[in-house]
Amino acid sequence: MITLDKLKNYYPFNKMEGKFLPLLLEQFTLYDFERGENIFKHDDNKLYAKYIIDGSVEIKYPTGREKVVKSTSMQSYYPIGDVNSSKKLTSTIKSKSAQVLMINNIFLDHFTVWNNLFKESDKNSPLRGHKSYRWVVGLLTSKAVQMLPRGHVDQIFKNLEPIHTKAGAEIITEGDAGDYCYIISKGEVDVFKCVSEGEKQIATLYEGALFGEQALVSKEPRTATVRMKTDGILMRMIGTKFSSLLKSHVVRWLTVDATYEMVLDDAILLDVREKEELENLSFQGSTHIPMDKLREQCETKLNKETAIITCSNTGLRCASAAFLLATLGYDVYSMQGGVMGLLKLVENRE
Repeated sequence: MITLDKLKNYYPFNKMEGKFLPLLLEQFTLYDFERGENIFKHDDNKLYAKYIIDGSVEIKYPTGREKVVKSTSMQSYYPIGDVNSSKKLTSTIKSKSAQVLMINNIFLDHFTVWNNLFKESDKNSPLRGHKSYRWVVGLLTSKAVQMLPRGHVDQIFKNLEPIHTKAGAEIITEGDAGDYCYIISKGEVDVFKCVSEGEKQIATLYEGALFGEQALVSKEPRTATVRMKTDGILMRMIGTKFSSLLKSHVVRWLTVDATYEMVLDDAILLDVREKEELENLSFQGSTHIPMDKLREQCETKLNKETAIITCSNTGLRCASAAFLLATLGYDVYSMQGGVMGLLKLVENRE
């Protein structure tokens, strides 16, 4: 790895606020390569920005142009190759070995937007004055935000407002209508569900976690209660802004025809209705996880390497499920038309 002092020489980190550099340094992963290896073998340069910190590498472009980048040259202070380009690049390590630092390119792109916004903001802005900015990293590494176009990222920060809370304060009450979503700037929260015995804790969330978004997507009542475990600061966004900025870009809709074709191609059809609804009407071969059990059961029942299509009776619940899974890193879509629509399609094709 490199030190904070050395990171200041690399672009765009040389343009960043110094207080953010320790957080950015944590986002790097160091990879070792041997002579002859291709540093682009695991991605096409859209996923990670790459910096060579030891050794030399020859970059080959589709046009036939070649370029050698050495860790001792000024070129090494810039990302290798054309980041955010559709060009298919290849490379060859020319030295005996090489070390390459990689950082998620979308995160870096969005963090640059945040850094510029921070610099331009007034000293009394709610974006300033935080003891820690780890919440910014948590927000920008969330799958939902990474699916946003760059031009929308600044609007998220501009529509956040801080609220100071005490331990024990109830932020969200199960059964209430959704009004805000929240990001934890400081402190921890506990998540509870109503059960026959009274109440059961199902999760604890930490700095950078986004919560309260499900009800804004589905327009259904809150599915859990959230209380502050410690004193803290939450950044909140009103539901109407959330829907316009996030929901429209994160929830990807499919027709029943497209759904059926993807299921034939081994996509998982995830039914998020209640057990009673499933027993009354269901699609054979689908995976069932009720909406209120999705967060706790998804890791054991779903595969992040396989496309998932959520379905329900209407579009609201499956949209909420898709949004939640997207924030957890799943490749997920929502089906229009409900389960009945899919069953009718299959019946007509037969």
